[in-house]
Formats: sequence, C-alpha cells, structure tokens
Amino acid sequence: MEVKIYHTNDIHSALDNYVKFTSFLNDKRHQYRDNMVYVDIGDHVDRSHPYTEATLGKGNIELLNEATCDVATIGNNEGITLTKDQLKHLYDDANFDVICTNLREVGADNPFFKPYTIKEVKGVKIGFIAATVEFTPFYLALDWEVADAFSWVEKYLAELRGKVDVIVMLSHLGMYDDENLANRFPEIDLILSSHTHHHFDYGERINGVLLAAAGRYGEYIGEVTLNFQGKKLIGKNAKLIEADFLAPKENNYYQLGKEMLSNTVIKSDAYPIERRLYSASRFASLLAYMIRDFTDSDVGLIHTGLVASPFEGGELTEYALHKVLPHAINAVKIELTGREMKEVFTEANRHEYKDEIVRGLGFRGDIFGAFVMDNISYVQSEREYYIGNELIDDGRTYSLGTLDMYTFGRIFPQFRYSKKDYMMPDLLRDIIKNYLKCL
Repeated sequence: MEVKIYHTNDIHSALDNYVKFTSFLNDKRHQYRDNMVYVDIGDHVDRSHPYTEATLGKGNIELLNEATCDVATIGNNEGITLTKDQLKHLYDDANFDVICTNLREVGADNPFFKPYTIKEVKGVKIGFIAATVEFTPFYLALDWEVADAFSWVEKYLAELRGKVDVIVMLSHLGMYDDENLANRFPEIDLILSSHTHHHFDYGERINGVLLAAAGRYGEYIGEVTLNFQGKKLIGKNAKLIEADFLAPKENNYYQLGKEMLSNTVIKSDAYPIERRLYSASRFASLLAYMIRDFTDSDVGLIHTGLVASPFEGGELTEYALHKVLPHAINAVKIELTGREMKEVFTEANRHEYKDEIVRGLGFRGDIFGAFVMDNISYVQSEREYYIGNELIDDGRTYSLGTLDMYTFGRIFPQFRYSKKDYMMPDLLRDIIKNYLKCL
C-alpha cells in the first residue's frame, strides 16, 4: 500500500502561490482519496499581507481548510506576531488538528495545543507530533513558554510510540535542530522540516530518518510517499513540486485585504512619508522618537529602510500605513552602560549596512538603509557624547528603545548580553496608530 503525505511550510502569506496548491491538493484528494494526508508546518500566517493583517490570520485558516489540511503546527509568525488571545482563537474554525508539544501558558503543566494526533489510513496508524522554535524571550513577553522543545518531544514520543505504526514529526525548529532530532530519536520515521527556509529536492536521510522540506513563500509543495507491506513501513521517499509548474489561479485576497483595511487613521491632513534610504526623513526621525517614547527610554534607534513604500499625504488609512510599515517587528528596551551607548552611536553612524538586502528578522522590506537616532548627540570638537543636554557617564546605566530585529543578529554585539524588555505584541504600525490617535 502507498500513502502520500503532502506538506507546505513557511508560506508567509504568499497567497498567489498558495491558491495553486489548493487546487492541486483538491485534485489529489480525488486521485488518492483516503490514501493521502496534507500537513502544514507553520508560518502560513504573515501579517505583511493585507488579507492576513485584516483578518489577523483567520483568513489563512480558511485557506488551509479549503486546501483540505489534515494537521498543522505553528511557526513563530503565528506564535509571536499575534496577541495571546488572538493565537488562542486563531484556529477556532479550523477543520484540521493543530498540534505542538512545547507551546504552553507560563506556569502550565501541559501544552496548549494537543502534542500529537493519530491518523488512520487503510488500517495503518500514523502518529503526527510537532514542536516550534524556541524564541523564548518573545513568547515570555506574551505569557507563553516554548523552552525545552527536545524534552517535550521526548516525553510525547514515549507516549506515542506504542500507539502507532509510523511517526511523522512536524518541526518548526529549523534544519540544524532537525538533524539533531534525527540523530537523537531514530524512532521518528519522517521529519517534515521548516523555519530556516531550506528545501531538499529529494529529501535527506540521517540516521535512518527521512527529512523533507519545501523552502519558503510557496515556491514548492512537498510530496512524501510511504510504502507499506501490511502495517510495516518498507519504503519512503520525498520530492518537491514547483509552484511555477502548477496552473495559475486568480485570487483577489490582496484587494480584499485592502478593502478591509480602509479605516481612516488620519482623515485628510496627514504629512507625506518619504522613502529616503540614506538620510533621515521627517517620518524616520518621528519614528525614532516614538520608539523612544513608547519604550520609555533615554535614546531611540531605528533604520530608514523600514519605510517600505512612500505615502503621498492626505488621508492615511490602515492599508496605507500597512504599506509603509508591513514588518512583523516589535520594539525592545535595552539597558546599556554609557560606554556601550557611545559604541552603539559610533557603530550606527558608520552606516555599514546601508546597502544590504535584508531577509527575515521580521523585516519585510528590501534595503536596510541608514540608522536614525533620537535624543543622543556627539560634539566632535570636544569629543563628548550627550543624551539630551546631559553628558554621558561611561559607568551609568541608560536605556535604548529600538527594534527587536537588531537583537537577532550581528549588528550590535553590545545587545547580546544586555537586559532586554520586549514590548509585545504591538507592531511598529500599531505603535504609530496609537500615537496618532492621541494627537
């Protein structure tokens, strides 16, 4: 007997591609009937798309229903770009099982979602188990806990092992953790891998475990074939199907999202917003101030590439603001010594990243641009640094209001071990919207 498992991951609301998969999967349902399972491995939701933003992800769940999804897990975009209550109710209308071993409310003993589910196909019991990436400080800021994914996987694998004939892992942990999973838990037959946006043309085999991954943005849909003799798995292989080879399907989700985001933020006299990459515009300077004010910090720091599209001025709608700032980025308050603050100021003013193309980290633009800082200055003739009108003291502790994306990477090593307070769940456009309402 042959069972097909189709899998998607990291769609990131690339709905033009995904609607092709919907048609493809419905055709496969007619072809294979009960010998097929379709699963999604998280980050289907991405609030950079107007339809996802307008529906807060619930529109994505409708699309998964239409694609006859059987099982899904969450990625970091479902987990940390929505409020806790929004995530709790995201799947209220789902026609599929949502599983995750390691997402739980702070202080809870059990996972919020089911840790695993079992699907029976022609008498063969297939166990699906899942885990999501440990972005612990971000989840803690939303009163969730995701730490110790491997321990939770081990716990529920032991519970699942005697109940099923095959074990399939839905992993939103990333490629390197998935390789470790395969080496540590050879009882897993198949790992469907995601998060790091990698793909395997024909799967990879580690320690007898087959790993399959389908890239990002709906470039591919994965197909795994499991061969059984009775209830015994005797063969497994993987391949990818390119979205470009599937028949195009028209959809109006972008326009629908635009219409749903027609609410007015400023009626008729909003200033234009320039997309100026290499110097501070009026808007970039205001945003640096707002981040400082929102985080109640001494200094604000942002970069000009955050303006993804310009705004001509006049009536500012939620859609127009979304186009300007489509990013899944939150503010963070970081404690630094005066010496570290000086170092950050100096590094920011070198603008070493101004021409870089940035992917991920919540950023949904393209070119990074120049840094813009608020309430900090340098008097070159005196070689003195000031916060406001006060000379910076090297040994004193100050606070910097900035973007969480800077704490992921290599830009400011000073941030690595500093105390950080992530301001969840407001995204940049939420901060601006709330600020403008108070004017």
